[in-house]
Amino acid sequence: MKAITLALLSWNLWLAPNTVVADGTEIVLESFDDPVHHWKQMNDPVMGGRSTGSFQINDGVGYFEGQVVDVPFLHAPGFIQVRTVDRHVFPDVSTCSGLQLTLRAHVPYTGYRVSFGQAHAPGGKRYAYGYKATLENVPVGEFGTVNVPFTDFTDFWDDATGDPIRTCQENDLYCPDELTLRNMMTLALWGEGVAGTVSLQVQSIVAVGCSAGNE
Repeated sequence: MKAITLALLSWNLWLAPNTVVADGTEIVLESFDDPVHHWKQMNDPVMGGRSTGSFQINDGVGYFEGQVVDVPFLHAPGFIQVRTVDRHVFPDVSTCSGLQLTLRAHVPYTGYRVSFGQAHAPGGKRYAYGYKATLENVPVGEFGTVNVPFTDFTDFWDDATGDPIRTCQENDLYCPDELTLRNMMTLALWGEGVAGTVSLQVQSIVAVGCSAGNE
């Protein structure tokens, strides 16, 4: 049993090289000047969705670009997404209060969202996996920060629009659970539910409000 435990510990250490605590209050999940994760862009595959996008990393910045347009069958906007697609274990952020993203948009767009994990709410929509929140007041033109408390995330959201059906504030059943916060498994950015131009540049994503116990 001890040998198995040591082997698992070694495996997790190999998979989690980006566990960095800054000032005892922040834990880096991804920094695009030295990215740990492999990110893959995906266009809306549902019912002939025509939204298109791309993602690339240049000079320490992740560039998420594209167009969200209506799905013809639904007569409503679809989505584009970029997400991590590797086996690297995420650092434990269970003592943190939320996420902080350093980013900027080139044009105003209100459909930016961030999600993590693979949780599925009881009675949730068929394709709605993970905890999702809307990015509010994304800076346009100059880099700035957007803070998203974990209480803004919910795993009970509409897979057609990305909008929450029930929020974490309404029922803590839909709040991020400790298991997911100990290893998010996947992290994603979205342009969703709002037709328009996606033009987002991201420098970093960190967990904030973390206790010193994560050092």
